[in-house]
Order: sequence, then C-alpha cells, then structure tokens
Amino acid sequence: MKKALSLFMTFTILILTVLCAPLSAQAAEYTPDKKIYAKAYMLVNLDDDSYPVVTQKNADEKMYPASLTKIVTAMVVLNNVTDLSQKATMSQSAYDALTNTGAQVAGIQVGESLTIEELLYLTMVHSACDACQVLAEFVGGDTNTFVQMMNDWVKSIGCKGTHFVNPDGLHDPNHYTTVNDMKIITLEAMKNDMFNKISTTKSYNYKNMTLIHTNYMLDRAHLTYYYEYAEGIKTGSTGEAGYCVITKASKNGYNYLAIVMGSPIKNLKGIDTKCSFIDAASLFDWAFDSLKYTTVIRQNDVVSEVPVINGKDADTVQLVAQADVTSLVPSTLDPSAVIVEPVNPPAEIEAPVTKGDKICKANIIYADQTVATVQLVAAQTVELSTFLKILNALKRFFSNKFVLLVIFVIILALIAYVIIFIARLQKDKKRIAEKRRKQEELDNQINSNDDFLPPPRR
Repeated sequence: MKKALSLFMTFTILILTVLCAPLSAQAAEYTPDKKIYAKAYMLVNLDDDSYPVVTQKNADEKMYPASLTKIVTAMVVLNNVTDLSQKATMSQSAYDALTNTGAQVAGIQVGESLTIEELLYLTMVHSACDACQVLAEFVGGDTNTFVQMMNDWVKSIGCKGTHFVNPDGLHDPNHYTTVNDMKIITLEAMKNDMFNKISTTKSYNYKNMTLIHTNYMLDRAHLTYYYEYAEGIKTGSTGEAGYCVITKASKNGYNYLAIVMGSPIKNLKGIDTKCSFIDAASLFDWAFDSLKYTTVIRQNDVVSEVPVINGKDADTVQLVAQADVTSLVPSTLDPSAVIVEPVNPPAEIEAPVTKGDKICKANIIYADQTVATVQLVAAQTVELSTFLKILNALKRFFSNKFVLLVIFVIILALIAYVIIFIARLQKDKKRIAEKRRKQEELDNQINSNDDFLPPPRR
C-alpha cells in the first residue's frame, strides 16, 4: 500500500511540474521580401538577450562549412592559450598537410615561427589554412588531438549536427555542420573579446603585405559587395560548400547576425557574383527596412477577466498586462490586428486576491504568429467574504456525491429504524392486550367460584 501511494505521489508531482512549468517567450519569424540565393540561411536578432531567429531556411540541414570551421579553430586556441605572445613553429608535417590541396595559405615556411596572436589574425582575416595547421599542432600536440578538442567544444556548447575532421575546413564528407549549430558557435565566440577584435579586423599587415578580410562586405574597394553596416566575422567556400559568410550588421540601433551557407555564383548585372555577400546584404536590408521594435501591449491593458469565488463586493477580477511588451514586428503593424490570448487561464480563483497577483501568461499574436508573451496580473484587490466562504463550503459539502450517498444511507437507516420501532410497538401492544385479556378471563373464573374462602386471619 505504501509503495502504491509513493508511486501515485511521484506521478502527481511530475504532472504538476509539467503543468506549472514557466512559459518561454516565442519570437516570430518572417519571410524576406527579397531574393535569397543561399541553400540555407538564418538572421538572428542581437538586440534580444535570447537571440531570437528573425528568419531562417533549412537551418537544421547538413551543410559543409568550408572555412567557417576556422571560427571553432580560433576559439579552441583562445580557450587553451592564455599567453598569445608565445610562438609556434611551422613543422614539416603541418606544411605537408596542405601540399597540393589548393588551400589558401599565408606562405608560412617550415621552421618559421609566429606568435599565436599573429597566427589567429592570419586564420580569421586571411583565412590561412597553414596558420590553422600550426595552431593545431601547438595546442593539441598533433592535428588529430586538436580536431577532437574542436568536436568536444562544439558538443559542450550544445551543437548536435556538427562534426569536424580538420582545423581548416577543407572538404571532407565527414566534415559538416548546420546553420543552427553555426549560430550557436558564433554567438558563443562573440562572448570572447579577443575573438571579436580579431574577427572584425578589416585588414592585417604580414610580411609587408596588407591582407584584407575575406569578407568583402567590409572592403570599400569591392564595390559589388561592400556593405557599410557590416562587421566581420568569417567567410568560407569550396566547390561542395558553395559560398558561405557569417557577418554582423548594425544600423540605427538595430543589430543582426546573418549566417549564409551554400550560396552559388550568379551572373548579376553582367558580373559573376558570389551570392553569399549579396544574400547577407539582402537579409540585412530587409530587416532594417521592414522590421521595427514596437510596443504591442502596454502595462495595465485589460486582457481578460476571471470569476472570483467568495469575493466581497466582486465576483470577477480583471487581468491586465504586468508590463509593457516591446517586440520586433513588421513596420506595417496594424495595432488592431494584435491578439492577446491568455494561456491556460484558471476557470476561477478564490478570494482574497491582491492587486498585482500573477494569474497566468498570455501570448501576443500577430499575423498568426506569437511575437511575445506577457504576464497577466490581477487589476484590483478583491477581499474575502467570510459569509460566502462558509455558505459555499456548505454547498460544496452537501453537493459532494459521497456525502449525498452517506446522507441517503442514513435516511434509509432512520426510515428502517422507524418502521422496525413501529412494528415492535404494535407487537408490544398486541402482547399487552392479550395478556390483559387472559388476566380478565382468569379473574372472571375466580369470581364465579362459590367455594372461594378468604385468607385466614392471624
């Protein structure tokens, strides 16, 4: 019995835990009104600490990252090397790893030593694969160990669709990721100040050469690709991966992160164009022009009302928004089209209710999408009526089926008792009457006997 009770209580607690779990805000996603060529992409709102996705396509589809891989390479180095002034030397094995691969390199020679910081700049700005090989051997002891460190790190931050086989992004069927995982990776990397400094550097001087960032959106000389609001972060391309870019943009206080993967080369306006940069710019322009932060519900706006039990001078309480809710929505928003829908509101609540008491959450819906959630609270205080509480308690007591059954049984028992009592009473009356009759007969017999003598006197 105790075991059964324990299992029941455990099950009940689990159910209550699920039902009472807090609601998480949902962010609406929209469809760009511009042509996007990429096979997969995502635009992330950087102005919200939850980093909601504004729009996406094929975000969980397996993709080849090419040199976007180098974001992870840089982060594993930064997480494991505290002194970036240390030097690492190009080994013969690191040099040979890239021979005849066609990989982009900085021209580091065997035996040449560079600081870790220099190698990181070459990795992120110039996308130098030879710098990656040197870093991998320095940090991991060998490339395979370093690659395992890369895989361990991405798993530790929540990536589920990523696997690396090298530190530079050269194509391999088993070297893959997803747009969603690249979002997780990049947002984690952006928490590191040194990563932000290096990845947003527009050019780097090396051996009397000025190496410009491979993200041509940062370079005014690339008129086709230049985007004045763009910052960093990394590009990548192989025949299998297509053209990829991850970059930020800021304009008028709005900040976004674009992740573009699998873009083709297209002949646009008579020019063969790497569409990854065009796609990123299109996503930014669409967001900057079409979306804005708008207060979709204001504090104390009445949303609904709930019946109150045992309330003094009130049988309902209004539910209002606890605070203003501002959300990223289309600039063409029609306020009258916003719907506020309570989530699992209580059928009724018991007095007393204090103004500001949290009652339930509500979804704010626009264009069939939940753009935010808001806490609903009681708009006024409702005091407890002791008389109504007692009266309603009695009503509930006497409306209980078990109680009614017990009362019914008691009434039946009383009726049965009365019937039995009356039957016994009648039986007793008959018995007494019979006894009296017999006594009378006996008395009559005695009175008729002539030989009757009185008792002797003493």
